[in-house]
Amino acid sequence: MSYFGEMLKVANNEYGAVVSDGVEAGDVESFIDTGSYILNAQLSGSIYGGLPSNKITAFAGESSTGKTFFVLGCVRQFLADNPTGGVIYFESESAITRDMIESRGIDSKRMIILPVATVQEFRTQATKILKTFRRIQQVSSTNDDMFRFIRQSFYY
Repeated sequence: MSYFGEMLKVANNEYGAVVSDGVEAGDVESFIDTGSYILNAQLSGSIYGGLPSNKITAFAGESSTGKTFFVLGCVRQFLADNPTGGVIYFESESAITRDMIESRGIDSKRMIILPVATVQEFRTQATKILKTFRRIQQVSSTNDDMFRFIRQSFYY
């Protein structure tokens, strides 16, 4: 076993790796088009990029500034790019309706809305869902159960 291999073993960190093998939490594999060249460029450095597909991204801002508009565009694109994927949307503004989702061409059967009032509520529910997802992934023989967490902004 190599020196680094021994250090990784001692660290007992399931996400640890030799950088030349790839950085699971750091390397961007692909992007989700936001529907806006300017926003794509701001987020990824390319007008053809967008949201990093393996990163956490939060849209936050004042009321009525377009957060929901852009986020729903990303949801639609994510679902189009991932035919077996789904979206878990944590929402704190009560701004989403089924008609809004469906009128934007989003498959409402592949999206869950979870109303939350606090960051603590979001954290608790998101942690439970991630633990369940990881458990299901471990017993599943396929790896096509992709999903995306979306969190609408909280106000303090």
